[in-house]
Amino acid sequence: MVLRLLALLALAAALLVGLSTAAHACSCADLSPAQAVEHADAVFTGTVTHVRAEEGTGGPRVHTFRADQVYKGLPAERFTVASSADSASCGYAFERGGRYLVFAASSPTGPVAEGVELSSTLCSGNVPVDPGTGPLRPGDEREAGHESLAGPVDAGLVKALGTPLPPVAAGETFPVREPLRAEGGTGAGWAWIAGGAAAVLLLAGAFTAVALRRRRDARRR
Repeated sequence: MVLRLLALLALAAALLVGLSTAAHACSCADLSPAQAVEHADAVFTGTVTHVRAEEGTGGPRVHTFRADQVYKGLPAERFTVASSADSASCGYAFERGGRYLVFAASSPTGPVAEGVELSSTLCSGNVPVDPGTGPLRPGDEREAGHESLAGPVDAGLVKALGTPLPPVAAGETFPVREPLRAEGGTGAGWAWIAGGAAAVLLLAGAFTAVALRRRRDARRR
């Protein structure tokens, strides 16, 4: 009887622990690839070059990415993205040296960490992908400890991402078509001026010739 009672108490304790864990676990809504792109302010593939933990208990981790393809947002060479250090709070554990398809959003209430505007979570749709620098192709996802809401990298996801842009280093700009020069209008103006001057000279020459001829005629008389 005592053993049965202890077994029931242990089962009840296990159920309580399970319910408590479930209550604090991250819960995400299903996302289609198109929704993941729509909800993000920046979508890119990049490799994690640096990870730092913000000071304070439960502070976010800040990840620096070297981007290789940018599908949405400014085509920056580097992105800084914050995420919670706790997976129960939907934090995403980007690993240093790993390459990812990242869906990041700007916080409506301001920077998540000091100087960091972008953040990403388990619910954003991030996908660990194979190393490389080219645009994603179907089958480029790699094995990971957690599933992606936007993955796998198949034809549907690649289509939703669209055509990427290569990143632009700081201080560089995309080549743009130069505005048409005003040389055509300026040249036409000088042509009119030159033509007018020539006409004036011709008229002056004609008047001079007439005046000289009259003088000669006057002398002969």
